[in-house]
Amino acid sequence: MLSNIYLATINLSGLGQLSGIFKYIIIGIIYVIIFFALGIMYKDLKSGDKKQVRPQSHERSQNQERPQNQERPKQEARVKQQISVGLEVIDPGISKTLKTGSVVPIIREVTIGRKEDNVVVIEEGYVSGHHARIFQRNDNYVLEDLKSTNGTILNGEKIGNKVYIRSGDKIKIGTTLFRVIG
Repeated sequence: MLSNIYLATINLSGLGQLSGIFKYIIIGIIYVIIFFALGIMYKDLKSGDKKQVRPQSHERSQNQERPQNQERPKQEARVKQQISVGLEVIDPGISKTLKTGSVVPIIREVTIGRKEDNVVVIEEGYVSGHHARIFQRNDNYVLEDLKSTNGTILNGEKIGNKVYIRSGDKIKIGTTLFRVIG
């Protein structure tokens, strides 16, 4: 019986050495996972909000052109149009938050008003909390008066509800004057 107990303690002591090795292997695997995750986070923080763009392959020779029926995706054209359209501040009026010559890009929708949740905040008494908005409809941009008290002026005329705008149009909200560019 003593010999059986002795053999059992020998087997258990070998198991202790084996579990020690597994302990170091598991710790090593955890360190590798942490190191890998930190590398991914570093790359993400380093790139910021930039999206990586793959360069176009140069597999096509100069003789091979894109077929005429194959056009660029509409989404790409919309992105270019969205980036190139904006509101330039011509006269900030009595607003202290806007500066002459500053440009507000119009991407999807721009809201204008006195409240802080607007994209363009104009702090003056002639501007309603949610005064107007500019948004894209298909390939055009629309100026909408949001039932403001003093109204929205487009090219010298007060607008009723929604009107299409284009480059060069002048928009007056309160004492602030904008010009549509792009």
